Amino acid sequence: MKIFYSIFLLLVIFFNTQASPGTYYNSIDTNQSCSSFKSALTSLISLDVHLPYGQIDNNYNKTDLKPAEAPFTGFVVVDRYCSEIPSGLDSCNFRFDDNTPGVRSFCFSGGSGNLCACYAKEHTFPKSWFGGEIEPMYSDMHFIWPADGKTNNEKSNFPLGYVRPSASFTSYNGTKIGRSDASLNFGYTGAKSDTFSAGVNKQYNYVFEPIDAFKGDFARAYLYVATRYGASISSWKNLDTIGSKVISANSYTGLEPWILQLCVKWHKQDPPSAFEQKRNDSVQTIQGNRNPYIDFPNWVEKIFGEDGISASCVNTPVLNHKTTSFNIYPNPVKDGFIHLDFNETILENARVEILDVLGRTQLTQEIKPTNSGITIDVKNLTNGIYLLNVIYKNANNTIRFVKEYIYC
Repeated sequence: MKIFYSIFLLLVIFFNTQASPGTYYNSIDTNQSCSSFKSALTSLISLDVHLPYGQIDNNYNKTDLKPAEAPFTGFVVVDRYCSEIPSGLDSCNFRFDDNTPGVRSFCFSGGSGNLCACYAKEHTFPKSWFGGEIEPMYSDMHFIWPADGKTNNEKSNFPLGYVRPSASFTSYNGTKIGRSDASLNFGYTGAKSDTFSAGVNKQYNYVFEPIDAFKGDFARAYLYVATRYGASISSWKNLDTIGSKVISANSYTGLEPWILQLCVKWHKQDPPSAFEQKRNDSVQTIQGNRNPYIDFPNWVEKIFGEDGISASCVNTPVLNHKTTSFNIYPNPVKDGFIHLDFNETILENARVEILDVLGRTQLTQEIKPTNSGITIDVKNLTNGIYLLNVIYKNANNTIRFVKEYIYC
């Protein structure tokens, strides 16, 4: 989701949550092969403790609030399904606080017949696919998000995908529900027949298409599930008619080839935003684990392949040995230049490399021992996520930055 970087700095202060992954991934050796790396990552993110399902929405004030847009005041719940409009005024103002006069917005009955009437807590990876109220999946906040009640009901348990030009339902922010466009969805035509017959096969060939600004958000939720529940996900294969066309019997990928390729595509087209990073921090303080693909987007290609084909997974390790300390700003980069300041004296020559999400070097720059900092021209880099790697004393010192891809 690509909105309000500066506003969310206020939320970081307002809510006392962890500001970054910190030492969370220190036990992970990125030099491992794709499969060994994925196993280590699964083990790490499986060390979690979930809230009871009934308490999840009580914590959306920690994970899913943002300042309301003028002329409204206070804070509102972020709804990526209907109300959140990155380039304009939001269509709904869902309030978390039930003391807000006339506005308590949670759908206590589970849904609504009208858009913007209330919000629900929605399993972005449908619960019917894993068997219903089964823990810990049923209470995993990494894929249980606030959603407009009407849009949530319309979404049902349809998978992600591109909708054919004519949608059966469109929410206020442009989210679509309708028949699968198999030409864009890597051949997915539906769980039964692609022949439209109202009331008969209609539900089986439908997909749910979020707007472009949030496609990556939803894709990373699916990829998180495929990794966190890798040991058991293949056993969900035949629990649900639609889910069986998404879930794979291959326990490594967890997802069928068509949806895996779609998720990797959306993940790369729509990199993690400041909101996702902030939410990842907040969820960790609640249930103890993180979505690694928000923290390290290049790990998607390492595990699942450059195009979502696991047989071609990419080994692109960049270990962080911390032989020096530095800061970079601004992050995200907005004006085409990034500034690097060292927190200590550089005693010998160093080199800066900037790598893309596949670990490919995009540019390099030398640093002399007398430099306390440098400015790097990144105007020619395409928008997206990069690693800045300072090679000093024959070791890597890395930090992630974003070449801004949003509209302010």
